[in-house]
Amino acid sequence: MVSAPTTCARCGTEPTKNWRCSGCLDAPEYRPGDAAGVVYCGDDCQKGHWPAHKARCRSLGQRRKLLRAASLLKAALLTYREVMFDPELAKIEFQNGVLCLYQNLAPRSAYGLFPSHLTANVEHREAALANNQCTTAMALLAEAASTIQVIDLYIGKPLLRTRLIPNPNPVESTRVPHTVVKVRRQNSDETWIIDTADCQYGFRDVLVPYEKYLADRGCQLAGTTIPAPYDASETSDLDYFDTLPFMNTARSQREARELERQARQRFATYVATRVYRAILNGSQNDFQAASEGLAAGLKLYMLDFARMKSLCT
Repeated sequence: MVSAPTTCARCGTEPTKNWRCSGCLDAPEYRPGDAAGVVYCGDDCQKGHWPAHKARCRSLGQRRKLLRAASLLKAALLTYREVMFDPELAKIEFQNGVLCLYQNLAPRSAYGLFPSHLTANVEHREAALANNQCTTAMALLAEAASTIQVIDLYIGKPLLRTRLIPNPNPVESTRVPHTVVKVRRQNSDETWIIDTADCQYGFRDVLVPYEKYLADRGCQLAGTTIPAPYDASETSDLDYFDTLPFMNTARSQREARELERQARQRFATYVATRVYRAILNGSQNDFQAASEGLAAGLKLYMLDFARMKSLCT
């Protein structure tokens, strides 16, 4: 984001009031400096400048909607994981650049509430919630633009490493493919990455220009991966796991997956009935309030499910 110009876009004088175009305010940058808003002396100058500003305003407005959609997706993913969390953690500790998630290996239900008392650090909490959740994020993703593809890549330069201890998968997390969404905006040359699980590597932005995302994270495409059209449902990854023999050797594996399937379907019902496109419009304060309200409602909705399934008291 960059600050708005200090002179009126139409007459060039310095406004006495902070009269800014609300249609493109707070849009994210694609290239450095290309998202600066415009200011006006007042209503007359804004109306007179509209023919010249209209196309750019609408383009930046679409960018802002994309950012807001990605932000909602991340909030929904983390809220979902707060209720449907596995494994059971005994301690969360940051040491030598690694966020260590110590597991309690005593038998318990497959899912439970996230132990919020183990950390007061927001970044560590988000990293723990998003750890190994990129395929869940893809399944919970709602369509946000005209051309969407899914790609797998390796994160070469994480800001944070998150590790389960004991680790059932000894492979370094940066050598496990990370799944993200590649979005090309309609009627535009802009290509973005939406990554709602990127916080497990210490990154906070959910919407990043494609080339910048690859460079900042030192990414490499996973093998000969070719971007595939996004066609996931809320249970796509679970449907795939059903076909893998090693994930179906025990009854407990199948039961846990069926429980997660029911939780995903409940999540999808909430999104279908409570989330409307209008939430992407309005001021930043309006969006923030609506986003927080949706997250709070989703948590209560999922907690009801957890109580029905005896996952919490």
